[in-house]
Amino acid sequence: MKKYILLFVISFTFLYSNDLFYNSSSLQGYSGIINIPTAEVLEKSKVEFAYSNQVDAQRVIDHKEDYIAKHFFINFGFFSNLEITGRLADIEYKDPPGEFKFLDRDISASIKYQIPYYHKYLPKIAFGMQDIAGTANRYNAKYFVATKEFDMIRATLGYGFDSLRLNGLFGGVEFLPVKWFNLMFENDTQTNHVGLRVNTLSDFLNFAQFSFLIKTDLKDEKPKPNISVNMKIDLNKKYNLKNKLVGYHVARDVRLYTPTLLKNRLIDIGFENIDIADDNRSIYVAYENSVFDHNELDALAAVLGLFLDMNISYPNFEIVIKRANLKVIKIYGSLDLYKQFIKTKSIKDRLKFKNSLKINKNFTKKNLLIKDANSNYLKTKVELGFGLKTFIGTEIGLFDYLLSSRPYVYWTLYKGIHFGILSDLPLINSDEFDINRGAFRIYRDGNQILSAMISKSDIYGNVINILSGGFYDNHVGGFENILFNFKNHTARLKLGYLKHKDIDSIKNIAIATYRYYEPNYDTYFELSGGKFYNQDNGFNIELKRFFKDTLLKFFYQKTTTQYIGVGVEIPLTPRKVPNGLIQIKGQNDFYHQVRSVIRSPDGENNINIYDSIDPKLRFNIENRFLNRDRLYPSYIKNHILRLKESYFLY
Repeated sequence: MKKYILLFVISFTFLYSNDLFYNSSSLQGYSGIINIPTAEVLEKSKVEFAYSNQVDAQRVIDHKEDYIAKHFFINFGFFSNLEITGRLADIEYKDPPGEFKFLDRDISASIKYQIPYYHKYLPKIAFGMQDIAGTANRYNAKYFVATKEFDMIRATLGYGFDSLRLNGLFGGVEFLPVKWFNLMFENDTQTNHVGLRVNTLSDFLNFAQFSFLIKTDLKDEKPKPNISVNMKIDLNKKYNLKNKLVGYHVARDVRLYTPTLLKNRLIDIGFENIDIADDNRSIYVAYENSVFDHNELDALAAVLGLFLDMNISYPNFEIVIKRANLKVIKIYGSLDLYKQFIKTKSIKDRLKFKNSLKINKNFTKKNLLIKDANSNYLKTKVELGFGLKTFIGTEIGLFDYLLSSRPYVYWTLYKGIHFGILSDLPLINSDEFDINRGAFRIYRDGNQILSAMISKSDIYGNVINILSGGFYDNHVGGFENILFNFKNHTARLKLGYLKHKDIDSIKNIAIATYRYYEPNYDTYFELSGGKFYNQDNGFNIELKRFFKDTLLKFFYQKTTTQYIGVGVEIPLTPRKVPNGLIQIKGQNDFYHQVRSVIRSPDGENNINIYDSIDPKLRFNIENRFLNRDRLYPSYIKNHILRLKESYFLY
């Protein structure tokens, strides 16, 4: 009876509204109070890491004092109204009865969607699923929930079904006496909980917000507090824009523009294969960038910034981006409008400059004044990257890893011709990757050359082709990669033929890919299928999004087994690196993914790490030619504020 009185009182607060509360992950991973969800979702572009020690598996709930638990969560604000949560749970016996100490290890995913309709007199409403798609559902729940704020009180009321924990009507109340501290009470249909949360304010630390939660179960005869520690970071912080133009119209050794002077300034920055021309209406520059490693827009901003710094008076600019000394894309626009865009904070000036941009591949022949200055032919370049193999939540261990160094040494031999060598040198590992006694020692190969490939690249309008041959993963053979792009649509065909160097084994690879870029959400949808590297047949579905220079990807794979997973790609290099005869820098697209088996007949997470492999050469179209798949005209126009930020930085 007390439970229903509480839930009835909660419903009255739905007549009022405010937005004061700090949203944080609950002990179940989704945004919530203690164990129940709220209708709030994690803010777009934010990611939250959380840890809790609550023993919450229903199968041991009556004897939870005999167990210890660790729960690790990662929660993503992928869209404005959508959060996606991953969970790694480990429950162990305090006094193990046999050989194995653990009772449960489980990897699961959850999703929550908030209905995008808001009214000051109506609550926010959301629905979600916990532990989706798996066979061994340890934490499954389906629910819909409403949340409303009134001054210092936030109330939540919801209903769960087909659930282990949220089985029926649930609700909770939060009280916020000060912005960094709130008291909480809830009923999750199983029991009552009370807790408190302390969080840092948004401006306390520049890089992250932290929160700490402690709670207890009111029905426990011997109450034992449980805790949660959370860290929230923003992957897509606003561009760092200053209030006034720096350097423009400032008399700093003002000299008249000459092609030679411009060439020298571009070489000083580190650009290669430079072409320069001009006519009565525009200044023309073509260049190859190997110094701005996070995003080609930084290099574009540096060139445009030189035009301002040198007081170039042409009304228009024409810039061509090269790779392997091949012309990839042309960007044409008004230099006068660019100056005004840099000089002011006016949205009108920004839109004028944006609308002046024309981005295409119509490379008209120019009477060049400077051609191929600062050639990169035969220059040695070294990229320092890493390889990472992980096994997470297995019966062997909670987290096992092998971290290796992967230096990539390469040269541009001639126009469109590239040669590179990729090595793998193990650095550190967990015990189970020990080469002599570890359970995963078969996945450790020792020091080795992973690939040594020579590649020939060609560009025909909207088609880019790379033909590669040489040594790849103990095989000899080659790959053909053909990519066609039209507006926001991309189609790719990858063919491969590899023969093992020691045994009679041949791999035939044929993978077709379609990718669509949705500029309004800055999101990519990708479907690929065919015969993969391990000769398994099937398909992959991916949804990915860039948050500045961090790529976040969710995927579903089906070949011999069905998987869902999450992948993250980040640059391991400074935003700007020096150049010279020998250039040493970090890898700009380090990628790692975690995936879990779904719909396994035996309910186990038996992962074959060789399933669904699309072999990716380090010299590839998406990274080397297309700015990590961000050279769409709509992407460039949607991110012109980065041109302004980069101008002030460089």
